[in-house]
Amino acid sequence: MVVMWIVVGVVVAIAALLTVLEVQNRRRAKRLAHLEPVDPTLGARSLADAEAAHSMTEGLAKSAHPGITGAGGGLAGS
Repeated sequence: MVVMWIVVGVVVAIAALLTVLEVQNRRRAKRLAHLEPVDPTLGARSLADAEAAHSMTEGLAKSAHPGITGAGGGLAGS
């Protein structure tokens, strides 16, 4: 009998959690409804720009410090 009450309690707790999450999701959707739909290519373009900037920075750093590759350790030539 105790096991049954534990199972009922767990089911009620899960139902309450799902209800709260659904209410929060609907509130969030209402708050964000005024925003425009997101362009899917925007994220890809931003990622490509960030990777290009990182490559450029890495290339400049390696050309400015040719003895340091990052794989060998702390001091160049030792």
